[in-house]
Amino acid sequence: MAPRDRLSALKLIGRIKQHELESIGAELSALRNAQTDLERQSSDLSQQAADEASHSTSDTRPYLPAFLKSVDIKQQALTKESEALEDQARMAEAQLFAAFRETKTNEAVLGKVAKELALDQFRAETNILDDAGRTLYLQNRNGQNS
Repeated sequence: MAPRDRLSALKLIGRIKQHELESIGAELSALRNAQTDLERQSSDLSQQAADEASHSTSDTRPYLPAFLKSVDIKQQALTKESEALEDQARMAEAQLFAAFRETKTNEAVLGKVAKELALDQFRAETNILDDAGRTLYLQNRNGQNS
């Protein structure tokens, strides 16, 4: 493949990988926000249970164990959901790191190809100048011999 075509292809791959990085980053951010929300819900439930326990009256005390049990069940469900989100976040992080490595590799190859292309262009320009110099020299030389 010609260096200019390789450069175009690598730039396209770079844009695709950048989009992939952004997508995975957004997914990871959403997962972390969901985890934070679950932690807030769990904390609110704990606070609500503590408040109910400390402010219970003789009329509400018989219902307190059932309420605390339902809070505990909800806490367990929130914990399971948080663990599932953590697993998803770990997978997203692994994907993010893999995509980042691929992006950095692509950037390194892109830099190498860009340098090769610039060197080829420099060589072509140097050859043109050398040819022009030789032609001018020969014209001047032939003009002096006549």
